[in-house]
Amino acid sequence: MALLELRGVLAGLALTASTALASPARAEIPAMRGEAAPAAIVQRGQVRFTVLTPGLIRMEWSPTGRFVDDPSQVFIDRNQPVPNFTTTTRNGELLIETAALRLTYALGSGRFASQNLHISSKKLAPAFSWRPGTAENGNLGGTARTVDRYSGAVHIDDGKRLDLGQGLISRDGWHVVDDTKSFLFDDDKQWQWVKKRNCAECQDLYFFGYGHEYGQALGDYAKVAGRQPMPPRFAFGYWWSRYWNYSDREMRDLVRQFERYGIPLDVMVIDMDWHRTDDLSWDPKYVKRDVFGESVGWTGYSWNRSLFPEPQRLLNWLRSRKLKTTLNLHPASGIPSSEESYPAFAKAMGVTGGAPVPFEAADKRFVKNWFDITLTPLAAQGVDFWWLDWQQWPESKLVPGLSNTWWLNYVFYTQMQRAGQDRALIYHRWGGLGNHRYQIGFSGDAVISWDSLAYQPYFTSTASNVLYGYWSHDIGGHMFADDTPESQRKIDPELYVRWMQFGAFSPILRTHSSKEAGLRKEPWRFSPEVFAALRQTIERRYEMAPYIYTASREAYDTGVSILRPLYYAWPDQPKAYAVEGQYMFGNDMLVAPVTQPMKDGSAIVSIWLPPGRWYDSNRGALIEGGRTISLDYGLDEVPLFIRAGAVLPTNPASVRKLQDSDDGKLVLRVFPGGRSTSRVYADAGNSEAYRNGEHAFTTIDSVRDTSQTAVIVHPRQGRYVGMADDRQITVELPAAAFPRQVKVNGTIYPRSDDAREGSWSYDGETLTARIVVPAQPADQRITAEVTFAPEPAGVDGLLYRMKRTAAAVAWLKDQWAPPTPLPDDVSLAGQIGQLIHYHPEQLALLIREFDARVAKLAAQVNESRAKPEVKAEFARRMRAITQSR
Repeated sequence: MALLELRGVLAGLALTASTALASPARAEIPAMRGEAAPAAIVQRGQVRFTVLTPGLIRMEWSPTGRFVDDPSQVFIDRNQPVPNFTTTTRNGELLIETAALRLTYALGSGRFASQNLHISSKKLAPAFSWRPGTAENGNLGGTARTVDRYSGAVHIDDGKRLDLGQGLISRDGWHVVDDTKSFLFDDDKQWQWVKKRNCAECQDLYFFGYGHEYGQALGDYAKVAGRQPMPPRFAFGYWWSRYWNYSDREMRDLVRQFERYGIPLDVMVIDMDWHRTDDLSWDPKYVKRDVFGESVGWTGYSWNRSLFPEPQRLLNWLRSRKLKTTLNLHPASGIPSSEESYPAFAKAMGVTGGAPVPFEAADKRFVKNWFDITLTPLAAQGVDFWWLDWQQWPESKLVPGLSNTWWLNYVFYTQMQRAGQDRALIYHRWGGLGNHRYQIGFSGDAVISWDSLAYQPYFTSTASNVLYGYWSHDIGGHMFADDTPESQRKIDPELYVRWMQFGAFSPILRTHSSKEAGLRKEPWRFSPEVFAALRQTIERRYEMAPYIYTASREAYDTGVSILRPLYYAWPDQPKAYAVEGQYMFGNDMLVAPVTQPMKDGSAIVSIWLPPGRWYDSNRGALIEGGRTISLDYGLDEVPLFIRAGAVLPTNPASVRKLQDSDDGKLVLRVFPGGRSTSRVYADAGNSEAYRNGEHAFTTIDSVRDTSQTAVIVHPRQGRYVGMADDRQITVELPAAAFPRQVKVNGTIYPRSDDAREGSWSYDGETLTARIVVPAQPADQRITAEVTFAPEPAGVDGLLYRMKRTAAAVAWLKDQWAPPTPLPDDVSLAGQIGQLIHYHPEQLALLIREFDARVAKLAAQVNESRAKPEVKAEFARRMRAITQSR
C-alpha cells in the first residue's frame, strides 16, 4: 500500500475524543442518586422491578408494598437512562422483556422463589434459564480482604485455601447480587451517613444477564455501583515502604540514596513507628486491652519525637524532594489520654476524668471530631493520604453488622473529597462489594515464597471481577514463614527481582517487608547484576506511565480494570480460563510474569498466546497466536507480548517523578504488524475535576508493515488546568529495518546520531528508528511517514540473538584465562549492536556477518586452551542461540 493510500485510510478512521472545557473550580463530589427514573419502574403490589440496563434488572419484594429508594452500600446510582423494554400482563403473569432478557413473575404469589420468578436470555451466548435457587457453577471469583500469612493461596497456620468469594461474572452468563442486607445511606447533603433498612423480610436482588459479554456486565455494575476512581498520577510511580523504626536522619539518608543512584521515587510510606508504640507487644500474654478488649499500642496519633524531633520540617523536606507521604493508622483503640489531641477531643466528646475516648467509626460526631481535632492537623503538616491498616474488630459496635473495614474506607475517602482539591486517595483493606469506589487496596502480609509470587497475578486479575482494580501488594513478600530456619531468613535476590517485575506490570508498585533486620530491599544493597535489573524495572515502570494512566481512565469509563484476566477478551477460548499466571495489562500488553527460579541462567516459561499476532518484546519478533509456546528468560527479562500494530504512549527516559511528567513530552512506540487507533489520556494529575470534564485525549492512528509506516497524531481534544499548550512528540519504531526516508508534515528529516529535534536516528542496540519532532502547538496534527529499505533476512528475532550472544561473550570473558586473546569473532559478535549503531545503513550485511560468526563461535572456543567445562558451557549457550532462528 502506497503512503498516499495509507494517508487516506488513516484520515478516514473515526476520531473520538473529549472536547469538554472546564473551569479551575473545585470539582463536585459525585452524588449518590438512589431513586431510579419512574419510566424504568414496574410496580405491582408487593413487587417492584426496575429495568436499569438491558442486562440488569433490580427485583424487590416487600410485604407492605413499600420499597427502598435510598442508595445502598453497593448500589449508589439507580438514576440511569431508561432502556427500551416492554411490559405485558397475561393470565396473572407479568412479563418484562428487554433486548437481552425475558422476566416472568406470577403476580400475587409472594416472595421471590423458584415457582414464581423466571429469567431467560434473549440472543445471548451462552443461553441461560434462571430461577431463584439455580446453582451458579461457573462463577469466576472476586477477591479477599487480605493475604495475611498466606503462602500463595494456602494459609500457613491452618492449611486452608484463600476464599475469593463470588465475582460479578460467571461462565454461566448471569449473576445475582443479593443486596437485601446491605446498609443504606441517608440524605444528609453535607455527608451522607449509614442507616439501617426498615424491613427485615424484604428482598432486594439485582440480576445481571450478559452471556459472555463480561465487559458489559462490569460496565453495567460501574454505572449503578459507582465507577473505579482514578488514583492521582503520582500513585502509579514507585512507593518505598518498610516496617522499620526510621528516624528523621535515616529517612533523609534513604531519599538521598535514591537520588544518588538515579532511581525514580514518588511515595514515601511511614509505618506505625511514626507515633509512639510503647504499649505494643506481640505476645498475647502481655498485650494490654482497651475499653473494648482490643489491643492497645497499634493506635497512635502523636509523633514519636525521639525519632522525629520536628516532623513538620521532615515533611516539608520530603515535599521539597517532590515526594508524597502517607502514614500508617490502626484506629480501633480510640483516643487515650496520652495523645496530644486528647484534651480537645475529650472535651468535644464530653468525656471526663481522663477516660479514653472510645473509637466508633459509625458515630458521625466521633468521626467529625476525629478529623477536625486529630487527623486534619496532621494532614496540614504534609501528610498527603492515609494508610488504613488493620482495624481490629470486624464490625461496628454502634451499628451491628456494619463492617468497620468497609465503613472506614468510605469515611476516609469521602472526607478527603470534602476537605480539599487534591484527588482523593486512601490505601486500605478490601471491605466488600462497593469498596471499589475507594482505592487503593492493601493486600496484607504475604509470606515470602515463590508460591506467593505465582499466586498474585491470578489474585490481582480476579479482583477485577468486582472492579477492585488497584491492589497494592507487599512486593517481595512481607514475612518469612514462622518455621523458616535462621540461616534462610534473607532475601532471595532472584525472587525479589521477579516480584518487582510483576510489580512494574501491576496497578501499584510498592515494596514492603516486616520489621526484620535481614529484609533490606534497597536496590543498591544487591549485586551489580541484581541492582541493574531492579533499577531497569523501576525505570520501565516510569516509562510506561502514560499507557498505565490512559488505562486507568478507561477503567473509570468502562469498569474494566487495568490488570484483568484473558477471558475478558477471549471468553470462548478454554485456555483463557486455564492460564492463571497470565493477564492483560491495559488493552495491548499481555504479561506472563516469571514465577519460578532459573536453571542454567534462564527460566523457561510456558505461555498461551491468544489468537492474532503478537510482538515479542524480548525477541523483537512477530509471533502468531492461538497456541502455547515455551520461551527462556534471563534475570532482566519479562515475558511481555504486545498486540501487533499497537501504539504505546510512554514517557521519555528522563522522567523521575510522575507528578512532573505532564510537560508536553510524549514518546509513541509504534509496533510492527498492522494498523491501530488508540488514544492517550491526560489531566491535571491530582484533581477531582477529571470526573467533570477537565481532561484531554489525543487520538493516534497508525499503519506499520515491513516496507512503510504512517502515524497521525491528531489535535488534542479537551482542556484541564495547567495543560501545556505545546507538545513534543518522539516516534519510535522498534524492530525496524533501516529507513530510506522519513517525512514529517511533508518535510524530509535528515538522519543524525544524536537524535536532535527535526531529525531521525537509528539505535543499533535496540534496532529502533527514532524520529524527534520539534515541539508545536497541541492543536495541530502531526503526520509522520517512513519508508524502509527491504527488510533483511534474519532481522526477525535478531534482538534476542544479539542479547544472548552479548551475555555469552561477557560470561566467556569472565572465564577466560590470559594471556591467550579471545578470538576476534567472539569480540565482534559481542558488540553487534554497536556495529549496527555505527552503520545502520549496512544492516543487512552486518546481520549476515553476525549470524555467520555466531555459527562458528563454539567451534573456535573449542579449539582454544579454555577449560573443558568452559568450552561445554559456552557451546550450550551458543547452541540455544543458533536454534532460536
